[in-house]
Amino acid sequence: MRKFALALALCASSAHAGWQLDNNQSSLKFVTVKNDVVAETHSLKQLSGTFNDDGSFHVDIAVSSLDTLIPIRNERMQEHLFKMNQFANISAAGKLDAAKIQGLPQGATVSETIALELTIAGVSQTVNAAVKVVKLSDKQLLAFTESPVLVKASEFKLEGGIQKLQELAGLKRIEQVVPVTFSVQFSR
Repeated sequence: MRKFALALALCASSAHAGWQLDNNQSSLKFVTVKNDVVAETHSLKQLSGTFNDDGSFHVDIAVSSLDTLIPIRNERMQEHLFKMNQFANISAAGKLDAAKIQGLPQGATVSETIALELTIAGVSQTVNAAVKVVKLSDKQLLAFTESPVLVKASEFKLEGGIQKLQELAGLKRIEQVVPVTFSVQFSR
């Protein structure tokens, strides 16, 4: 009987999730600026998550998937900024208007500004994100930023990590506000 109850619970949980993030069709990029004039685009390449029928979603971003195109910089950022040994993932959670999403015809879009609960290195803050959702088909949704989400280092207590990165790289300054963009596709 216990096995049957567990199976029912797993099925109900799976049905509630509804949509799974497709990592191969998703991306997350951010831009850093050093010494006030050098801007570089970086990415986090491993995303997983769910979008539920009630409009709630949760996305985990593996810190180990950081790609700055320079291996030593990846290692330094993972260690000193994101504290990967303690916090393997960055997470984002929020809720979209489920009625708007469910009512979308194929190919149609809806825009929303959502409160996104972002957790970086164990510190959570709410940031606003302007997103557009496209219903690609009955089994695929695409959500992407309409404008960059501005992540402020001070709100996530990342200043010490940034200072350490400046010292290691011999830089005068690293900008403490980082624009982030994403495009995530969910499939049923």
